[in-house]
Amino acid sequence: MAEDGARSRAASSALERLTGTLRPLAEEPDRPVNLRAAGVLALIDGRRAELPLLLERRSHQLRSHPGQVGLPGGSLTESDGTLWQAALREAEEELAVPPDAVRLLGYLDPVVITHSGFLMVPAVALLTRDFSPRADPSEVYGWFWLPLLQAHTSVKDVVRRRRTSRGSLLVPGYLQGQDFVWGAARLVVDRLRRGLGERFPEPAPIEER
Repeated sequence: MAEDGARSRAASSALERLTGTLRPLAEEPDRPVNLRAAGVLALIDGRRAELPLLLERRSHQLRSHPGQVGLPGGSLTESDGTLWQAALREAEEELAVPPDAVRLLGYLDPVVITHSGFLMVPAVALLTRDFSPRADPSEVYGWFWLPLLQAHTSVKDVVRRRRTSRGSLLVPGYLQGQDFVWGAARLVVDRLRRGLGERFPEPAPIEER
């Protein structure tokens, strides 16, 4: 019980550090005219000591980033108004995330995805109650939780070969089971972990796959 309490306190302290690094929701990031703005939801279950992040497995039928691991979210529309509203709407559509089960904390710095022309803006949030994700098969074929605190996880830091818009490249990422988190999703995970005060492991081994 004492160990559980210490882990809970460590997670609470880490979340406080992260919250202090975020941009307020009232301060929408600038949107370059040459990029399409997209809001994604970085949903953390702060009730669990490992602070897991909800990630999705994108459908192989999608034109953009098919089959990759990503965060729920999508393009900003006129009906959204703000990027965090776009993130909540898309998360509800893709994984049935109830908006009333989410407490928004703020924005991470945007991620520029040059080859697809997107400015991806993560809205960081905490899960406030249990829910059962349901994947929309037209966009998502599965989902999982990735622990952000290294002390509570067997997630591996590795480098694998992946086909990209620039050809076949060795890319860094996180491996949990069969799920390889790389590209823009890895950048978001890295920024979250830095905000939480996590130290990064030694350079990852290369896996030729």
